[in-house]
Amino acid sequence: MKTTPVETKKQRLFALDVFRGFTIVGMIVVNSPGTFGQLSHAYWEGITLADLVFPFFLFIVGVAIALGLKNFDPQTSDRRPLIQKIIKRTVILFVLGLFVNLLYTEFSAVRVLGVLQRIALVYGACALMALYLTPRQLIYSSVFILVSYWLFILFVPAPGLAAGTLLRGENIINWFDQFLPGMLWRGTWDPEGILSNYPAVVSGLLGIFAGRIIVRKDDLTSVVMGLFVFGFLTFAAGYCWGFFFPFIKQIWTSTYVLVSGGLAAMTLATLLWYTDIKGARTGTYVCMVFGTNAIAAYVLHVALEKLFDLELQGQSVHARFMAFGESLGVHAVISTTIWVTLFVALCFVPILYMFRHKLFWKI
Repeated sequence: MKTTPVETKKQRLFALDVFRGFTIVGMIVVNSPGTFGQLSHAYWEGITLADLVFPFFLFIVGVAIALGLKNFDPQTSDRRPLIQKIIKRTVILFVLGLFVNLLYTEFSAVRVLGVLQRIALVYGACALMALYLTPRQLIYSSVFILVSYWLFILFVPAPGLAAGTLLRGENIINWFDQFLPGMLWRGTWDPEGILSNYPAVVSGLLGIFAGRIIVRKDDLTSVVMGLFVFGFLTFAAGYCWGFFFPFIKQIWTSTYVLVSGGLAAMTLATLLWYTDIKGARTGTYVCMVFGTNAIAAYVLHVALEKLFDLELQGQSVHARFMAFGESLGVHAVISTTIWVTLFVALCFVPILYMFRHKLFWKI
């Protein structure tokens, strides 16, 4: 299916909803108890498929920013209403993150940072930077952030730790998390901690660069080619840098940003080719539906997850399910797979209802 330049500029790209939904399904799966192998986060160094989900979502946030600002003219457009909208969305997302975290603990020990809070901070920073900085300045800013973060870890010691230490829970990035009030996800540190928000901004900026490729190219074939080249070069830069600076999701290392961002760009290119150029829809419906209500799906899955973790007569619903499978002689891997599949299906039902009734939760 050939797409003319005019159609490319006007149409809503189906692949973006599919990609957004794909990441939400990924979040639901990897956050489910008992996941294993590539569906479980790396203990520390290295990257699994599960580790790609969060940066992919931040990348999509950046793409959405670029598409939302495609008609913005820095010379003539009024920034004030846009700034108000950005601040409002950032605050709402952050507060929503606090509310979600209350499902895990009491108010007095609430986890201040988390997934939605990081999305909020990255969105706010990237959107404001896109309003005020030129494309070249955005590139320079990205390079500065990634290099300065690396140098900070390399040369700045924490009390009791040598500079450059990168052990799990024993490094300058994790050390700063002790100043956070309330609950820390790892007890003494947090994978969405204070300083790791700094390089995470570049995950969003990479999405902005990808979004500008989409906006500026004349047709989708050129967009796909541009995204592949951009993604491959970004991935290659991160991979080569990885020989000196390891991939660590839990402190969001600079190499992790580049490798995950490059893979995100190439994944988006593949989906654009499959759905918007070839016109294929096979296997995309579930992800597309999830993608139209991504935040609602995320909040819903956390609420359901905590509901199934509530103990009734000393055992949670999930534990009872696993015990039942064991009593039947079913391998734990198979039981976990069935549980995750059923859980995704359960999350899908209300999101499908919202989709069919055109109820879209937008912030």
